[in-house]
Amino acid sequence: MWLIFFCTVILFTLYSWICIKGSTSGNIRIFEYVMTVAFVLAGVSEFIFDFGSFRGFFMLIGTAAAIEFIIGIIPYKSRTLDFMRKMIAVAVIAEITVFQFPAYRIISEDYVHTVLSAEDSEVENNIYDKSAGGVVLSGTDEFSMTYRNVGKKTGTVRVNIRFDEENEGYINFFADMTEETGYYYRMKIIDEKIIPDSSMSEYAVVQLSGKSDTMRFRFSGTDKNSRCVIESIELNAPVPFDIMPLRVLLIIISVTFIYACIFSGIMKKPYAQNYKICRIPGLFVTGTAVMLVVIMVMAKIPHGEFSERFRLESGDQITEELVTAFEKGKFELDYEPSDELLEMENPYDSGSRYYNNTDFMWDHSFYDGKYYSYYGIAPLIIFLPYHLISGYFFPSDIAVMLFSAVGLIFLSMVYSAVVRKFFGGISTGTYISGLVIILASCGIWFSAGRPMFYEIAVSSGFMTGTAGAYCLITSGIIFADKEPVKYFRIALSSLLLGLSVMCRPTLALYALCGCMFYICGLGKIKGRKKIISYVACAFMPIVFLGIFQMYYNYARFDSVFEFGIKYSLTVNDFTRNEFHFHYVLVSLYNFLFAPPSFIPEYPYISAPFSFLGINGYYYKDEGSASGIFFTALPVFGYFLGLYALKKIPDIKNRIKSGIIIGLSCLIMPAVIVCASWESGYAVRYTADFSWYMIIGAFVILFYLIQKSDSRQRADIFARVMGICAVYSAFVSGTEAYNFAFTYQNFPKYAEFLTRLFS
Repeated sequence: MWLIFFCTVILFTLYSWICIKGSTSGNIRIFEYVMTVAFVLAGVSEFIFDFGSFRGFFMLIGTAAAIEFIIGIIPYKSRTLDFMRKMIAVAVIAEITVFQFPAYRIISEDYVHTVLSAEDSEVENNIYDKSAGGVVLSGTDEFSMTYRNVGKKTGTVRVNIRFDEENEGYINFFADMTEETGYYYRMKIIDEKIIPDSSMSEYAVVQLSGKSDTMRFRFSGTDKNSRCVIESIELNAPVPFDIMPLRVLLIIISVTFIYACIFSGIMKKPYAQNYKICRIPGLFVTGTAVMLVVIMVMAKIPHGEFSERFRLESGDQITEELVTAFEKGKFELDYEPSDELLEMENPYDSGSRYYNNTDFMWDHSFYDGKYYSYYGIAPLIIFLPYHLISGYFFPSDIAVMLFSAVGLIFLSMVYSAVVRKFFGGISTGTYISGLVIILASCGIWFSAGRPMFYEIAVSSGFMTGTAGAYCLITSGIIFADKEPVKYFRIALSSLLLGLSVMCRPTLALYALCGCMFYICGLGKIKGRKKIISYVACAFMPIVFLGIFQMYYNYARFDSVFEFGIKYSLTVNDFTRNEFHFHYVLVSLYNFLFAPPSFIPEYPYISAPFSFLGINGYYYKDEGSASGIFFTALPVFGYFLGLYALKKIPDIKNRIKSGIIIGLSCLIMPAVIVCASWESGYAVRYTADFSWYMIIGAFVILFYLIQKSDSRQRADIFARVMGICAVYSAFVSGTEAYNFAFTYQNFPKYAEFLTRLFS
């Protein structure tokens, strides 16, 4: 089979070279047609025949040959398509050669396939179970299987393992072996994780000197419910090919995209001239982002239980407790505080609660002897009618998925509207790159990655905030002297910005910015009746919702400005929390400036959280991510902000631009980051400020490029933006994936990422 494999690789390489050269010779063309058909048929044959360790190889070759052939017969000639054709050949050849290194490990005849039966091993801390057919692992206790006098040269080790249906978690697998360079064990020659439903995780490649005489294999579970049977150990078992089409696709798309940004004539054309063409990649990028959010949430729903999510008879603090309270026409929740909690001198002291084993409701607001929720009530617009009509409670994970997906759509519309209205002179490539950056680095991925009720507040605020921003930008009142004012969109933006505050109080700062825009827009309105209509559309929705929110706050906490976080029962006593500027520095560094760390092993990309050496209590939630300056590199454009302002000739517009961009895209996000010192660090908070900062940085950079007379400078900027887009997708995507699918909770998905990178 190896001979057929190598011959196929050589033929495919020759075929790709001929396709790329594009010879018009009749014999060459016949060879090209014949080989295309042969490769496609070989790929189809995988549906009929089992190629064992070479599975996926012929299918990949056949698919690549078909795509190369189709690109070759397209009458439209393009340098980018020609380059893509080359990249397909390079990526496929790399996939079946370099990236399949483990499969080549034991080609040499020196490696003899040997099966070590579990029954023949010296088993420590466990016994061989004849009825089970192997050594049984149960729980987290480690046991070992030792084999002596093996005397084999070892290149690969395979564990033949059978998992119990009720097994939870993965299995730790270690191997200590002797080799000819030393008498004693080489400890942890193998350090791997064996994942249920992942046959590739059963294999380990080892690099040893000479023959191994004694081998000790150690196993342990990661959960008390871990249960499996070790049937045997195989030495020098052929490692199957691990063909990953996704890896091939990512390489082709990313490299081709960068090439297009550098050399493509279409990508160099101004956005205004390519508006209709830009809609296609824009829809593709946005659709891909929405699809990934859906996949991320759906992957966390157990198989076959999606329909059951819409028939939940219980919910959480937002989907059930707030819903049932509002149905009964009251604001307090239906929970009677325990006598121990009522008798406490300070119920907000978490230490006293735990020490006295006090019964209390976690992360609920407790005030004047009653329980409340400090989470926003705007999502009840969906949750309340759903419960009244169906009798069931709306699922939190589906809610987060919908809010995140719709928010991404509106964010794409916001970005496109800004470019279309103000920066039509930037290149098509710059526009597409910017869209990739803002969607990849907007921060909503961390809400989709852990779709709990905490994330309902963030994702619903994200959706209403982006929708409100889109209506505001397209309303005709921002830097649009000749554009007619759209009263309906003004009213809708006011309503949505008000709702965003009722989703997440933090977003009140952006609602204030919206009011500032409405005030600035008054200068465009002429006539008393039009002014009255404008003021009504702009301020009535947001003022009405603001009054209701203040009434809601006062009815619960006797203060119109208290949303309830102060009285929450969590790990901190917010009623006595002291301000320390050092905590602000911790927030600023980790949210804005923490650089990513690149390592050649799982998790590959991470941003270790830093307390900056401060001694004190600062809460940190699970997971962390790189700061926005290092996930979206164009954010460094703020350092050119003053230079951009000086380029604006009109002093009035200079002041107006500085206030609008500086306040809404820099100052308000910075205030939100600084204010997080009290509640601490949670990576989901990045959705509250990231996309605002990215938009502001884009405005600065796009303005400077559009004003520049240098064609060369614009081309260089487009190339840099293309590289930044691939970088943002790579870093943000990996960090979000690692946050969503940890080895502890989702070992199968985490192992997939390991295979993708390894």
